[in-house]
Amino acid sequence: MTGAPRLAGQNPEYMSHALSMFKAGTRASPIMQPIAQGLTDADMQGLTRYFSNQTPPVLEADRPTLQTLALAGKQLAETGPAACFSCHGPGGQGNGARYPSIAGQPAKFITDRIHEFQQRARAKAPPPGSMTAVATTLNEDQIKASAAYLSRLPR
Repeated sequence: MTGAPRLAGQNPEYMSHALSMFKAGTRASPIMQPIAQGLTDADMQGLTRYFSNQTPPVLEADRPTLQTLALAGKQLAETGPAACFSCHGPGGQGNGARYPSIAGQPAKFITDRIHEFQQRARAKAPPPGSMTAVATTLNEDQIKASAAYLSRLPR
C-alpha cells in the first residue's frame, strides 16, 4: 500500500476512519480511493492492525535551514493561531479517529495534506474549526515551518 511510512505507528481508529472515508469518497486521494474501493471491512481491519504495529523510520533533518524552519514551526504548532497540538494532542501524538498523530510524519506528507485541505476550502466553504478552515489561515512559510518541526518529533 502506498504511504506505508505515513501509516506506520498511526492510531488504529484514525486509520480505520481514513480508509472508510477513502472508500466512501468523502476523502479525496487519486491513489487511495481506488485501493479502498476494493477493501472489505475485514481487509481494512487487517491493514489497520498491521500498519499500527509498524515502527516508522526516523528521518534525519539536520540541515541549518531546516533547523531554522523547525524553530519557527515549533512556535506555530504549540501556540500559534492554528496550534496543532490543541487538536492533535500533546506533542502531536494524536487524539482519536478525527485527529491523527502528526508527530514524525514526513514534511512532504504534512505539506501535501495541508495543501489538500486548502484545495477543499477553495471548492466549498469549510466548517468553522475544521482542519480545512485552519488550513486557510496558513501561508506557505507557515506550512513549511510547521512541517519541518512536526517531521522531527518522535512518534
